[in-house]
Amino acid sequence: MKRSVAPESRRFRPLRRILGGAVALGLTMSTAALVSPAAAAPAAPAPGVKIAPGSEIVSAGTTGFLSVDPKNTLRWTRYADGVTTEVGQDSAQHTQSITHGSASDVVAIGDNTTITASHKITLRDMATGSSTLFDLDKGGYSYVGAVGPWVIVVKYLKGHDEAHVLGVVNGELTDRKVEGMPDNVRNFAAVAGTPGSALVRFAGMPESSPYQSNEYAVIDLAAAKVTDTRGLRTDDWAGAALSPTHMASLGSFQTGDDSVSVSTAQRGPERKPWSMDLRGVYSQMVGLVGNWVLYGNEETAYSGSDEWRSAFRAVTIGGSIERKVLDHASSVAPTPEGDLLAMGGSVDQGEGLYRVSAGADGAPVTKLVASTGEPTKITLVGSDLPAAAQLDRGNWRARWQLSRVNARVVITLRHTATGNERTFELFPEDKKPGPGWVEIDWDGLISTGTSTVSAPNGDYTWKITAKPDNGVGPDLNANGTFSVRRAAAAHDYTDNGSPDLLVRGEGGVMLNKDTYHDPQKKPELQVDYGTYVGPGWNIYDRIVAVGDVAGAPAGDVVATDRDGVMWLYLGKGDGTFADRLRLGAGWNGFDEITGGSDLNGDGHGDLLARETATGVLWLYPGTGNWRTPFGPRQKIAAGWNIYDRITAVGDVAGAPAGDVVARDRDGVLWLYLGIGNGKLDNRVKISAGWGEYRQLVGIGDANRDGRADLIATTPGGTSYIYHGTGDWRAPFATRQQAGVDIPSYDTLV
Repeated sequence: MKRSVAPESRRFRPLRRILGGAVALGLTMSTAALVSPAAAAPAAPAPGVKIAPGSEIVSAGTTGFLSVDPKNTLRWTRYADGVTTEVGQDSAQHTQSITHGSASDVVAIGDNTTITASHKITLRDMATGSSTLFDLDKGGYSYVGAVGPWVIVVKYLKGHDEAHVLGVVNGELTDRKVEGMPDNVRNFAAVAGTPGSALVRFAGMPESSPYQSNEYAVIDLAAAKVTDTRGLRTDDWAGAALSPTHMASLGSFQTGDDSVSVSTAQRGPERKPWSMDLRGVYSQMVGLVGNWVLYGNEETAYSGSDEWRSAFRAVTIGGSIERKVLDHASSVAPTPEGDLLAMGGSVDQGEGLYRVSAGADGAPVTKLVASTGEPTKITLVGSDLPAAAQLDRGNWRARWQLSRVNARVVITLRHTATGNERTFELFPEDKKPGPGWVEIDWDGLISTGTSTVSAPNGDYTWKITAKPDNGVGPDLNANGTFSVRRAAAAHDYTDNGSPDLLVRGEGGVMLNKDTYHDPQKKPELQVDYGTYVGPGWNIYDRIVAVGDVAGAPAGDVVATDRDGVMWLYLGKGDGTFADRLRLGAGWNGFDEITGGSDLNGDGHGDLLARETATGVLWLYPGTGNWRTPFGPRQKIAAGWNIYDRITAVGDVAGAPAGDVVARDRDGVLWLYLGIGNGKLDNRVKISAGWGEYRQLVGIGDANRDGRADLIATTPGGTSYIYHGTGDWRAPFATRQQAGVDIPSYDTLV
């Protein structure tokens, strides 16, 4: 596989091949060989240094740091000016290892994206521009890791592993077997580094032992000699760290052990081992800063399950004091100066690369080195919120963009006037890194506390709360306003767009039963308990819902008393009506009165009345003026005395104006399409069998599909809804039972 190398590498001039040590190795050097650098003060990071979101820290030097981005590209970034150089490609975001170098400006790159499978290793000094190429095939070596100018390799022999340190001193290649290693070493691995030293791990028991555990040793790389041993013991899953004074591990004592501990041991002859059991830690991330050991789970802002498991923590060696260092961290790397770089985040400063160093009192302090530009806490990044919810045209679709969506999200819509609310609880499934959208598709239903109704028109507020799944950062709380707006609807007396059923009881008490459509329930047409309108309605022999005839936003009602006087009740929009207004006498000459359809297309409901003596059907057009709500009557046609029920139903069949249905005395229902000029088209037979119904009432659009519907009641009180289809050939869909009973002693308006 071709290795990705930064353009500057073309300037490196290859020199002669050098032989040295016990075996011959292919070696290509630039004009300056690599030497062990003395630890110097780190370069001060330039303001505004950036690191790509999703990156992880791999190693850190005095002049810059090595990171790997989400596409597994290795990048070196200089502290001084933030300039980033692409240096190679990895097979994954490998961190917590020293395969690409450790605690140095020297970066190790292989000829295979899986660097441990490489045959050639290039050490590239990012501070000086020099590089060295090691051909491992000459010695039959496998690559293990690098610290500064030193390459650690292993030769797999029969029954054991043999460790070597390769390097260049004074222009000469050195290849030395590591002295002081125990006999019969197996599973040799280099796991941590500090300038001049490497921490290695190897199997410490026979392979047949049921209790597999590993020992650790520190190698002086310049001398290729073990200096510290038997300070730690873990399984081969554990993470490890090394400083000039201590070694540390994080893991289980042996394979199969469920417990996890963080352990340290002093370097030198007077070793003081210390260990602390950890619960809830399941990663390898561990580091050392002064007299503190740092540990935590490899968690990003988008992962984790609670605040404790997400936090990156530090404890004094000895365990007397513990504190949180970052709200989360996902990778760490030691610096040559004894500090630690951690990729993570804090609520105060956001996501990025942090330097953890010993403060004035020796305790760890953090400083942001390079930022991803992302917040650690959840923030509201953007929104797509229509200012008006036009619910008569469809659902209100609203969405909010959060900086991250690993959260429990609650969105509350609140009607300002009544305080009635609708709450949506969301658990986003796609919790990938980066901003994400949460959205609602509001069907216009809202809760009163005791029941569900259609949301009234008017002003509303929205509130979004996002509680982080991992406990990192405070809850997000944001709010705003919007409005609900609809055109006036037939049979709507509560200004919420849904039809209301006026039911007059046997004693003359009128109730307004508000309906709502819920496709998740059966029956789909649900009915609220009702609003008390008032008593005394038994003085009328006919009560007719006529829609908006007087210019107010709510529907109106007319009623005729037994003396033939018609009265107008203007809807107030709260389910009740204003005091009645006298319209005129002489209405006892009509035996059928119906209303609600706009037959002439002027936006106002019209009234239809059939003259008892002649069978002529008359149109009384609505004016929109409450003082004179109906204009001069217009003759539609004669011969309507063949029908026992005439009902204005609104637009059920797709014509440009309201329609009328009429039932003959044989129970056949006929459709008259409104043609928009106050006239009706020729009748079309709908079907027979409608004689079973006691009442037929056009109630407007009950299921919010833009077409008017019809409700029918039986003598036994059962009610059915017939939804308009928009097709004049079959204007009604198959009936569905409605969620209300209308007893025979009640009148449905």
